[in-house]
Amino acid sequence: MGHVRCAVRCALGLLALSGCSHGLSQLRDSVSRFDEGAHAVAGAETNFLLAVRTADCESQFYHQAYDFALGTTDALDLGGPCVPAILDDRQLEIRRALMDAITLYADKLQTLVTRDDDQQLDANGRALAGRVNAFARGHGVTKLSVASEVEAAVIELTDLALDAVRFESAKRAAASMARPLGEVVHELERENSSFAPAIAAKVEGLEPQLHLAAVAARQHRGAASFLDVIEARRILLAADPFGATRPPGAAPGSGSDDVAGRLDAALEAVVQANAALAQAGTGGLLAAVNDLIAKAQSAQSLQATLAR
Repeated sequence: MGHVRCAVRCALGLLALSGCSHGLSQLRDSVSRFDEGAHAVAGAETNFLLAVRTADCESQFYHQAYDFALGTTDALDLGGPCVPAILDDRQLEIRRALMDAITLYADKLQTLVTRDDDQQLDANGRALAGRVNAFARGHGVTKLSVASEVEAAVIELTDLALDAVRFESAKRAAASMARPLGEVVHELERENSSFAPAIAAKVEGLEPQLHLAAVAARQHRGAASFLDVIEARRILLAADPFGATRPPGAAPGSGSDDVAGRLDAALEAVVQANAALAQAGTGGLLAAVNDLIAKAQSAQSLQATLAR
């Protein structure tokens, strides 16, 4: 029976190399690395979104502190919670659902090539897939700006993750899920591109206020205001969670463009690796997966900067 199963899989195109067991081993390794890369990209994306919120909240506090210093308001909450203006809790939940759909799909691919008897995700994976699926079917995705096509794509990806028998090959799954995967990835890329200039504007808007404060300090404190200028510089850098990624000489906040660009490249590599799997060429798949891992690592290299 094992020989029959191996022959069938070869006939279905799961393996493109000579020797079924050897080809299956390579396929399993490539799909496992695809799964690893997808999770790494999702983790980097999460850190980016949290850094967007950090920059938003820091900017809000410094603007409030400046107005307090001018006497235009008496409101100054030094330790109170921030109310994000760019990415609130509901909006963050939707973005996480998009990323979960991608990783659940990658997990499902791995089960298709590693388990002969059980093609279901583990209990935790199925529970998460069920939550994401219910969230999308309840129109949780389209309650904000995300298009209905993206909501449908999330449902398709999580339906596959929950289905134990729908596909007998990773190749067919990859081909069938190429469109919904692309929909979700491209929505995340669009979001990243919109967040980058929003954060840059927040950080840049703080610089004039710090400059005016430094001028006022010089008028009253003379040479001692040197320390105030240094503090103003420190505050500007602290308000920008992307500061360490900013190119030398670039404007404050511009580092977010580099972060978004690297994330978009890694997300696009997920789509390309899936396309290579759909073609069933293990050589092309290996190259695409290696590219995904490299770009995921590039995105992950930012995590120490963004995880503040």
